[in-house]
Amino acid sequence: MRQRPIYAEYVRSWIRRPVIKVFTGIRRSGKSVLLRQTADALVAAGLPRDRVLLFDMELLDNDGLRPAGALHAALREREPGAVLIDEVQMVEAWERLAPSLLNQGWEVWLTGSNADLLSTELATHLTGRYVEIPVWPLGLAEFEAFWPAERAGAYDAFLAWGGMPGLAVLDWRPELVGPYLEGVFDSILLKDVVARFHIRNVALLQRLARYLAETVGTPLSPSSIARFLKSQRLSVTVDTVQGYLDHLVAAFLAHRVPRWDFGAKRHLEVGAKYYLGDTGLFVALLGRQAPPNAVAENLVFLELRRRGYRVSAGRSAASGRDEWEIDFVAERGDRRAYVQVAWRMDAPETVAREVRGFAAIDDHHPRVVLSSDTLAPALPAGVLYQDLRSFLRGEALPAPLS
Repeated sequence: MRQRPIYAEYVRSWIRRPVIKVFTGIRRSGKSVLLRQTADALVAAGLPRDRVLLFDMELLDNDGLRPAGALHAALREREPGAVLIDEVQMVEAWERLAPSLLNQGWEVWLTGSNADLLSTELATHLTGRYVEIPVWPLGLAEFEAFWPAERAGAYDAFLAWGGMPGLAVLDWRPELVGPYLEGVFDSILLKDVVARFHIRNVALLQRLARYLAETVGTPLSPSSIARFLKSQRLSVTVDTVQGYLDHLVAAFLAHRVPRWDFGAKRHLEVGAKYYLGDTGLFVALLGRQAPPNAVAENLVFLELRRRGYRVSAGRSAASGRDEWEIDFVAERGDRRAYVQVAWRMDAPETVAREVRGFAAIDDHHPRVVLSSDTLAPALPAGVLYQDLRSFLRGEALPAPLS
């Protein structure tokens, strides 16, 4: 099992801390592997191996332990050590079990693949007693570390296939990637959405997911989506669309990004943007790689979130008429950056379109354009350029101009 250094270091920092640790993220992003590696880290830190207990709740062998009382009874007579539960949302009343084990002296590590369930229960029952550790698909630097050293083409493969760690198990064979990613999508949809939320109209849910992939980075509302689906002769209500969107977000298949209005200085209630939980889902949902601009924008979103930024989409209006967009308003602590993403900036009209939204900004935080151009385009004063590949590989966003 290959280590992911950024997570390995963070895990070590939480060992022996008296809080519940929860790995969250899209299915197949590597949470289960991290949990097994955490078990090894606990042993390396001095805990005897027979006191480190790992339960994979998707295994048939553990069906009898899904009631919280049954799992609690299995642990009651043992000397407390560490208990690690994979896919904890499958344990009935897990939100009562976890703090009970913590109170009895157990170190508790969990994984979960349903943001709605986990966030609700964690906030309700475990306030101040847990830490959430988001697990994202591989970033470019990690992907290149996984990629065979003797082979070229890692960046192109990353753009085409996304960052699911399981791709390494396929030996990077292109003929296997499509079926694998389709299987990942089907698994998430059926286990984390259809079964969890008792969805009846699976075909509608699949069409909605495909529409989100087709419109990545476009402001959407439940009503606009419902109108589109009706134009496709699908019977659907706005409330159903809203519910299905919430379920896809809860399963980390999609991420909802609210829009920030520079004029009103507030988040808008409608017109959120949606990005896929991994760009490999473009292949699964569309049967092909998406347009480069959509892939680049989605990858930048994921990289910003991977780095711990809170992300909004910027909206401004010129003279109260034309609506101009800034792809991302990224905030972390007291740091903020305004980010535009364009696959190419090789035409004057493209440059003008990408930078015009910056005119609404009245502060000194950096305004950054990311693109894949080999040479930096000519940009107006105060607008910074950063190479897309360098950013995705881990290079920090530029600091504001002095």
